[in-house]
Order: sequence, then structure tokens, then C-alpha cells
Amino acid sequence: RDKSFLKMTDEDWQKVLSVHLYGSMYVTRAAWPLLKEANYGRVVFTTSAAGLYGNFGQTNYSAAKLGIVGLARTLAHEGMKNNIKCNVIAPVAGSRMTESIMPPELVAKLKPEYVSPLVGWLCSEACEESGQIYAVGGGYASRVAIVEAKGTVFDVAGGLTPEMIVERWGQINDLTGATPPANAMEAAARVMQAAG
Repeated sequence: RDKSFLKMTDEDWQKVLSVHLYGSMYVTRAAWPLLKEANYGRVVFTTSAAGLYGNFGQTNYSAAKLGIVGLARTLAHEGMKNNIKCNVIAPVAGSRMTESIMPPELVAKLKPEYVSPLVGWLCSEACEESGQIYAVGGGYASRVAIVEAKGTVFDVAGGLTPEMIVERWGQINDLTGATPPANAMEAAARVMQAAG
């Protein structure tokens, strides 16, 4: 159901969100009470590079896949006291979907079994990570982070104008020393602290 946003129908939008985002939610919601009762659980969701970074012609898919990241990160917080860990993988693997868009020799190098070991680790009792995102495939594995730059603080006593924003645009965009907020409250606290 890949189409540019202008050509996408409501049905195209809804069907993709229903499969990816709602499907992830319904399966997890069914298991959640059992995990909580057992005081233990490991949940691994699947996002994609399209969800993390966007991709032309995939607004529905990208929105659903990034929605899964929000779902996982929130459940990581909610599951913390019950030893339920939730993480997300963004895999690249040979599949029926990718074999139609990738050369056969590349699909052969992107075996699903090169993704499985990371999933196995994330599901293990020994793994303490929760609320994290990992890119994985073809022998590559990397943590992906949503970070916030140090930014800049304006003296807003006299107001704030677009010109003031432009003047400090370099500072606003500078990711040197950027850090990932632990949760939404920590991110909001940074703004509130700057506001004084």
C-alpha cells in the first residue's frame, strides 16, 4: 500500500496502521496481564528504518512503525516494576517483501537468522535493557537513540521572535553532546528548567 501522501486513501492509511500499530498493541495487550502476574516478561517489537527516518511513499507505514516505538518505550516504563522489558528492533532481512526490491545476492546476505540472535538476547533473562531501539541485519547491530541537543535558552522577557530563532539556529541544531532523555517528563523538565 505504498503511495505518496497525496494519493493515499483513508483505507490505505487505516489498513497499514491496523496491521502494524494496532496488531502490535492487541497482541501485547492480550499478553500483558500474564506477564504482570508472572512478574516477568520480555517484549520485542518491530519497527523499521522507514518509521525511524521516513521514506518516500510510506507515510502510513512510517507513522505506524514509529507509533510502535512510542508504544514500546511507554510499556518499558509501565513494565519496570514487574520486570517486564520492552525493546524494539529495526531489522533489515531478506523476505518476500524485500526480495522484490533487492538483488538476489543481497537478499542472500540478509538472512533472518542474522536478526534472531539479537532478538534472543533481548528476550533472555540476563538482558536488562528496556525501552531501547536496535538496528540489525546482515551481521550489523547498533543501538538507535532519539536524542535531544543541548540547545539554547532565550531571554523571553521581551518576547521571542522568528529572527531570534534564526540568529541561534546553529546552536539549536548542534547535536554535539546531545543526550537521550529517559522519558517524556525528563524532556519536558529540560524545557521547564530553561524557562526558569
